[in-house]
Amino acid sequence: MESTVSGEFRLQMNGYGLTAAEIHYHLPDHPSLLQLYVWQDYDLAPDFPTLTVFWA
Repeated sequence: MESTVSGEFRLQMNGYGLTAAEIHYHLPDHPSLLQLYVWQDYDLAPDFPTLTVFWA
């Protein structure tokens, strides 16, 4: 029998919360052009292991 509980709900029950990071950066060859990347995923505060893996 299939479970009707979503994976996101299971993460929330284990202490995870929806986390967003807004990353501003520029490329060395275009210093006047500022780029923006928005990242969103479920992560565990305050250590943020998922964001740490993404950022590394």
